[in-house]
Amino acid sequence: MNPQPLNMPYTADQILAGVSHGVYVTDLERRIVYWNEAAEKITGWRAAEVLGRSCKDNILRHTDKEGRELCGKESCPLYRAMVTGSGSIAPSLVFARKREGGRLPVQVSVSPIFNGLGTVIGGVEVFQDLSHRMRDLERARQIQALSMTMPANDDPRLRWAFHYAPHDIVGGDYSSVERLDRDRYAFLIADVMGHGVAAALYAMHLHSLWESNRGLLEQPAIFMAALNRNLCQLVRDGESFATCLFGLIDLETRTVALCGAGSPPLLLAREKEIRQIKTTGLPLGMMPDTEYEASRISFCPGDGLLFFTDGAIEIADSRGTMLGSDGLANLVHAHGFPDSEEKMLQLAEKILLFSNGIRLPDDLTMLGVRFPTEP
Repeated sequence: MNPQPLNMPYTADQILAGVSHGVYVTDLERRIVYWNEAAEKITGWRAAEVLGRSCKDNILRHTDKEGRELCGKESCPLYRAMVTGSGSIAPSLVFARKREGGRLPVQVSVSPIFNGLGTVIGGVEVFQDLSHRMRDLERARQIQALSMTMPANDDPRLRWAFHYAPHDIVGGDYSSVERLDRDRYAFLIADVMGHGVAAALYAMHLHSLWESNRGLLEQPAIFMAALNRNLCQLVRDGESFATCLFGLIDLETRTVALCGAGSPPLLLAREKEIRQIKTTGLPLGMMPDTEYEASRISFCPGDGLLFFTDGAIEIADSRGTMLGSDGLANLVHAHGFPDSEEKMLQLAEKILLFSNGIRLPDDLTMLGVRFPTEP
């Protein structure tokens, strides 16, 4: 026997008027059809000013933590909820425009709205002001970003492109590229288990290990073993570990020495073919006496090498099928090698579109290097 609904003397408007979180509802065209009192207090926008309009109509104009616009695009969390038919698993951080100007950090949770037939007819977003927490987190983000060094693109023999999108304000991915001399570049891309503040602290420790073991950068296998021993001193009882790929590019010999530690395969783009190149080795921080081996590959003018963390491939679509390295290779083949920041952003968007999620479930780091054809 189904329980009978209680006679409730309150309307939905009265209930939502009493909550401290901002709440607004949109139709499928992303036009705002409901705006509660807390939304007015947090943003300064009155209901009469926003109803019937879209966020992108010079109202909230949401951006991500890197300042990229979200409204009206596939990466809008509320739009993703309506497209995928699924709500937030965890809150997202975005920035909204306040009525009097300035950016407002808000934590948002989104969900689709269904009619009685199970058809999505709109979406609801619940948000809260995070201004009181953002100063320290933003400073931590700036420090972490400064640790991820990239050389200037002033060497005509190669071109670097980099994309880093932490799941939260700070993340557990780490990358560094350094020019050692006229012809050689050392690089590292690593992924600490998990994400958020704890993973970010481990990632920052990897940066300190890069600095303290700088004298070993010319010896990939020895450098990786030293990183592992140092990290094992920090990690206890298998509480965390990091996958990692270290490489040494030699432009004179046109070779790359690679040393992997549980990292996903890299992609080699040559003419119209995309090849996967795998490396072997245990993740860092598991066993202090692990030895690593370096392999060597050759490259030709016109080749591109794409390195990435698991966040680029551990993505599932609506059927639960993982994108995987094969799927990423197919995206690169279809849309071109990402040899610029703009193309990196486009690839990241294609990865999100493959997924059945509102946002990517993990930190995402991609590092690409293109060796231009000779004149």
